[in-house]
Amino acid sequence: MIICVLAMAVVSGIVLNYLKIPTIIGYILTGTLTTYLFGFHVEDSADLSEIAEIGIVFLMFSIGLEFSFQKITQMRQEVLLFGGLQIGLSIAAFFAVCYFLLRFNFNTSIIVASAVSLSSTAIVLKQINEINQSKTPYGTACVGILVFQDIAVIPILLLIKLLSNTNLSPIEMLLNTGISAIVVVLLLIIPGRFVARIALRSSAKMKTDEIFVGSVFLIILGSAYLSKYFGFSLSLGAFLAGMIISNSPFKYQVASVLVYFRDILLGVFFITIGMQVDVLFTAKYFIIVLLLCVLMILTKTLIIFAFLAFFRGVKNAMRVALSLSQIGEFSFAVFLLASQHKILDLKLDGGILSWIFGQEFLASITSQEIYQFLTLMVIFSMIATPFILEHLETCIEFILRILRIPTRKNLTNTQDKVIDEVKNDVIVCGYGALGKKVVQFLDSYDVTMLVVDSNYDRVKSGLQDGVNMLYGNVSDKMIFREIALEDSSVVVLCMESGHSIMEAYHHIKDIAHNAKIIALVEDDTLNDICLYGIVNGTQEIATQLGNLTLEALKEQKEVAED
Repeated sequence: MIICVLAMAVVSGIVLNYLKIPTIIGYILTGTLTTYLFGFHVEDSADLSEIAEIGIVFLMFSIGLEFSFQKITQMRQEVLLFGGLQIGLSIAAFFAVCYFLLRFNFNTSIIVASAVSLSSTAIVLKQINEINQSKTPYGTACVGILVFQDIAVIPILLLIKLLSNTNLSPIEMLLNTGISAIVVVLLLIIPGRFVARIALRSSAKMKTDEIFVGSVFLIILGSAYLSKYFGFSLSLGAFLAGMIISNSPFKYQVASVLVYFRDILLGVFFITIGMQVDVLFTAKYFIIVLLLCVLMILTKTLIIFAFLAFFRGVKNAMRVALSLSQIGEFSFAVFLLASQHKILDLKLDGGILSWIFGQEFLASITSQEIYQFLTLMVIFSMIATPFILEHLETCIEFILRILRIPTRKNLTNTQDKVIDEVKNDVIVCGYGALGKKVVQFLDSYDVTMLVVDSNYDRVKSGLQDGVNMLYGNVSDKMIFREIALEDSSVVVLCMESGHSIMEAYHHIKDIAHNAKIIALVEDDTLNDICLYGIVNGTQEIATQLGNLTLEALKEQKEVAED
């Protein structure tokens, strides 16, 4: 089954890319159709469930790579204020609806409210990066709220553990959880920081890609399972591992080698979600799920818009609210864990649902059917998201017109301005004897540079000299994506190998078509590629030697004539 699902993920990715269908939606539909047509069930394979969970583990590790205390300081309003308000107000509002209006019990109400408050990091961040909006007020607000949500997943999962454990009192459970959390953090942050860096540094010195990739996997999975050993989620350990590496020079190379595994395993995760969909159940309750999903999206949109309009203006507040109105992928994990611990039930004491469906009908619904219903709500909201994002401006104008909220047109342009930040004018690839001389020359001018090299000793030397430098292999295309190459004007290739120069050239052109590429070559083999500037080392040296020879002959002739 594992091989079949991996094959489906690959084939689905190719077909979905060709048909221009959002990949996450396609993966879910692929899983559903596979189960319906061939009878595969994710419950039949524990190994498949673990592989799917590793996709989420890798996603949390990637988020941790982008997250540090320094970044929280820089984005404290977006992360702490906006994120805190969004999670707090959303949980409060949906808890009130579930507990007082629908008459769910306390446990079910708090779990549903917590899960519904989360949004899809995978869908929204992908869209923001594709339209190059990550540095705008709209983009930073979305990113900040999503970062806070991803961190909030950890206490939400711990909450399920608290609610499910009836053997201990809440105080004893909190005390045990707190002690375990301190142990995990101390083990990962203090010794884990040094162990991880030593492992990466040692594998980098070996200059063997598979050893470096193996070290990355060991750090991620080791941290995740250490966290699980102490009773926490795999995601907590992976997130902390990402934070440990986020301030190291290996950050971008780690991210570049991980992205392929992360995306394919996330594809497997969403396929397994689709495999859990009951087609007959979906057909039976389609209209009800759809109506509740629409109401949830509208409610969540209005909650986010209500507080964000004071900070980001009306249009950008609505833009952010609509972008984050769906239920996220981590909600699957929340609902699944709650279902496994038998927390979800519909034994209601009155409420609208009892009036509509009757108490006997609701009492007959199993925990699995409740999980199925909630999963369908998540899937429906995620399916709607790409279409909302594609027609975002139209939706904004329509909703603001319905709400009769005026917009100040004179602020529209300023609201969409990209936030200024330090960009690297020049990327220097290679820090050997030539690269070092180039950096020293440019350093005397007002030029911001980033230097990339795959030799750890050179990286260490450059960092000690105060050079803005990181460890990365320019033969890997993803390293250029991670360092935001498109924001730079010039790339100087100072590698010794013509093959490496050719590889880097094609990677750069695929990502940044307008980048000016300059390189040193030792022969005429690279003259056919469209570099902005080529310095032929052999030819230049030969020319210099020839000129010196002619000058020496001229001087000798003048001396002889005298």
